[in-house]
Amino acid sequence: MTARILVVDDEPDLEVLIVQKFRRQIRDGAVIFLFASDGVDALSVIDGNSDIDMVLCDINMPRMDGLSLLEKLQQAEGQQLSTVIVSAYGDMANIRTAMNRGAFDFITKPIDFADLETTIAKTLKHREVLHEAHRRQAVAERAHASLSRYFSPNLAERPASADPSASPASGARSPRYSPTLPASPRWWKRSTLPRLARSSTTIWLA
Repeated sequence: MTARILVVDDEPDLEVLIVQKFRRQIRDGAVIFLFASDGVDALSVIDGNSDIDMVLCDINMPRMDGLSLLEKLQQAEGQQLSTVIVSAYGDMANIRTAMNRGAFDFITKPIDFADLETTIAKTLKHREVLHEAHRRQAVAERAHASLSRYFSPNLAERPASADPSASPASGARSPRYSPTLPASPRWWKRSTLPRLARSSTTIWLA
């Protein structure tokens, strides 16, 4: 599956460097990079490409900076983009603000491309895990809706792992677990019942 990554940065040289550093992955079809010069351009690209997996975003940009873009993405309904912030080394105030606004991770300038490649791989893996969790949740919700059409809501919501042999809620004892005396001659009952009566054994008479 080809990953689609949007890079948002106002430095034109960064596009050239990324295309050069990731030329093998691009050639193999493992990744496609899209580029935007600021937050305003990024929102336009995102609107036209619903299959973007990840955003790599600088903080300091004209018109709309990276923090404002993060806020817009957080407010957008249905957006599940994983965002990595690019910030100057030591700019912990902005990095903390970015993480509080939903950024998944950050890297610092000057960019270490080995670190960038590792961060991209980790972010895409995280997104795969989220996709799988959402898929399983959707399957469970569809199954619940289907069960609710034929069974009572309580039965549809009952966990599959519930013990079917559990006693009823009313407290009635299940006949399956009621011990009874086996059929025996009259003399067995006369000689055995007194001993059982003196023991702690509970006898259920049918």
